[in-house]
Amino acid sequence: MSQQTSSQPLPQQPLVPAHTTGESGLVIPYGEAGDLPVLSLYEDFRCPYCAALEQTSGQVVRGFADAGRLRLEYHFAAFLDGMLGGRGSATALSAAGAAVNESQADFKTLHEALYAQQPDESVDSYGDPAVLLRVAESAGLTAPAFREAVTSGTYAPWAASVAEAFGRSGVRGTPTVRLGDVSIHGFDRTGRPLPATEVGNQIEAALAQ
Repeated sequence: MSQQTSSQPLPQQPLVPAHTTGESGLVIPYGEAGDLPVLSLYEDFRCPYCAALEQTSGQVVRGFADAGRLRLEYHFAAFLDGMLGGRGSATALSAAGAAVNESQADFKTLHEALYAQQPDESVDSYGDPAVLLRVAESAGLTAPAFREAVTSGTYAPWAASVAEAFGRSGVRGTPTVRLGDVSIHGFDRTGRPLPATEVGNQIEAALAQ
C-alpha cells in the first residue's frame, strides 16, 4: 500500500554547541563529568540579581566545581527580553553557546565577563553582537571561530530552544540555585546578596546531606 509523502521539508534541528549536556544539549555544564552532585543554576544574562550573585559568590561556587566536589549545570532564560523589549538575553545566550563550543573554560570566562560588565537591565546593549565581542575580547576570547559564530548568530536557534526549555522547567525566577532538592539562597530577605561564605556554607551543608 502506498502512502502519500509530504513535499514539505523537515524542520531543521538547531546546531548544538559542543560540550553541552542534557536533552538536546540545552544545558551548559562546568566541571568534571561523572557521578558528581549537580548544582543547577537558572539565570538570565540581563538579570541584575544574577550579576549580583555571580559578582558576590561566583568564585566560591566555581571553587566547588574546580575542586571536583560537584558539577555546575546552567539553565538559561530569555524572558527579560519579552518583559523589557529587545534581544539582549537571547543574543548573549547565543554567544555563550559559541563560547562553550570552544570549551567549558571559555564559557565560564565569558559568563563571568558578561555579568561583570552587564548594562542596566533596561538597556539592550547585549542585543548587539559587536558589544558582546568587545566584552569577550576584554576577557581574552578572540578565537576566529568564536567571533564568527557570535557575529553570524550560529547558535541563535539553539539559544531559543534553551530559553523554551527554561519556560518548561517550572522555575519562575532568576537566579535560582539548587543542589538536588535543596535550594541555595544567595540573598537575604531585603534582596541584598549574602556574603560568599554564607553561600558556601549552604552548599557545604547540602553536600553533607
